[in-house]
Amino acid sequence: MMMLIAGLIGGLGLVCMISRQTMLGLLMGVHFLILGSAMIFVLAGMSTGLRVQGYIFAFFITLGGVTQLVVGYSLAIRLFFLKKRTSSHEMQALKQ
Repeated sequence: MMMLIAGLIGGLGLVCMISRQTMLGLLMGVHFLILGSAMIFVLAGMSTGLRVQGYIFAFFITLGGVTQLVVGYSLAIRLFFLKKRTSSHEMQALKQ
């Protein structure tokens, strides 16, 4: 049952990433996807008896996700400062 809930959270994050047009919505979807995958690793580790390995994998997934979110939020803030909107299509303009 808990694996199903973790899969639903990950699926919700994937749908949010696909459907959102703003940077903050996209980053929120990434966060849900990372949360769902970390929950699946922890629950899989608990069900197989390898708790430590599940926690370690979840820790590294969460650590990578946090660094990605920090960079993403800083890009979103910079985009809002420059363009006064946070559309994900405006990211191409930051290259120039």
